[in-house]
Amino acid sequence: MDIKIPAKKPYRRYLLVATVAAIGFWLLLIILRPAVPTVSLHSVSLTTVQQADLTLYSDAIGELFSRHQRLLTAPASGIIAEILHRPGSEVDANTIIIRIDNPELDQQVIAASNAMQRMQVEIRAFTAQQSSQLLEQQGRAAELENQLAQADLELRVNEELAANGVAARIELQRAGLRVTQHRQQLEFEHKKQTQFALLQQAELAQKQLQLQQLTSDYQLLQQQQASMQLTAGIAGYLQQLEVELGQSVNKGQALARVGSQHQLNARILLNQRHAEQVYIGNHVTIESRFGLIQGQISRIEAVVQQGSVLAEVQLPDELPAGSRPQQNITAKVQLGHRAAALFVTHTAGLKPHSTQRLFVKTATNRAEPREVQFGELSGRQLLITAGLVVNEQFLAMDKPEWQQYPFIKLK
Repeated sequence: MDIKIPAKKPYRRYLLVATVAAIGFWLLLIILRPAVPTVSLHSVSLTTVQQADLTLYSDAIGELFSRHQRLLTAPASGIIAEILHRPGSEVDANTIIIRIDNPELDQQVIAASNAMQRMQVEIRAFTAQQSSQLLEQQGRAAELENQLAQADLELRVNEELAANGVAARIELQRAGLRVTQHRQQLEFEHKKQTQFALLQQAELAQKQLQLQQLTSDYQLLQQQQASMQLTAGIAGYLQQLEVELGQSVNKGQALARVGSQHQLNARILLNQRHAEQVYIGNHVTIESRFGLIQGQISRIEAVVQQGSVLAEVQLPDELPAGSRPQQNITAKVQLGHRAAALFVTHTAGLKPHSTQRLFVKTATNRAEPREVQFGELSGRQLLITAGLVVNEQFLAMDKPEWQQYPFIKLK
């Protein structure tokens, strides 16, 4: 009897082949895949996340400048005849810096002086003449008063004689007429005298007004002539000199600049990104070679130039010894306060206002990659806006090749 042997099923063979291939491919991946690196904690630095109330600052650079400045301009056209001081010289308010010659102005001063003196002489002559005429009028009035008194006496005598029947009536009437005539003449003379006095006062007032105008013109020219010797006007030092000896200048032309030496303020350049957070009155700490100076923002320009905004800082009157205009400074401008802020000490590679992939240390001695968002940089403190919590640590420096690994072993 024949025994039939059943044929082997081919799918088992396929399954075995597929299993062997999968195992081989997995082993190949293990062989080809680089091993997860192991990093010693002694060879890397860990940065720890901190939390505290922070005062935010923005760093700025700038310079000191004179709080009080005075621009010296030419009061009239002329020629630079003398330069008595050069830039850097210490001056006070009355120090003469430049002297300008203007022959035409000198002639105008002389002519104005002569005109004023002529008017003064004319007024004196007029006053003397009017006084003489007034005396004449007063003399005529006195004579008329005497004539009136004599006529009045004759009238009274005639009245007495007429009462006794001695004088004729016609003589009495004539005596009364003479009294009336003399009284009218005296009244008319008094009116003439009053009118003459009023006219004299008006003419004298007109001449005095002319003298006042001539005197004012003369004094103005005198002041202009005196101003041709340019004085500093304020105590400080000569900052700039724009002219040379013998140079012709026009009226109003800038010649020099004087600035205070000890009363100073500061100009600083704010980062455009921080300018919107800075307001008038914000506190500023100025750092100079001679010490720290506390101040406040007093002015902020609206124009942005090359990514910066210019601001001025009001400083106290008393400054550290050695502080001078145009001295370079650094400044910390207070931006505000942040309560319970998360931050780390800024190190190389950490960028403000960025999102970075960092390896964060876990409890299992591993460092796993995580997306971390950074905010403002205030001094050495870099704010964290997302991705980390307080007391977490991350590798301060990593290598670009680490980014391909899901984690890094720490030992």
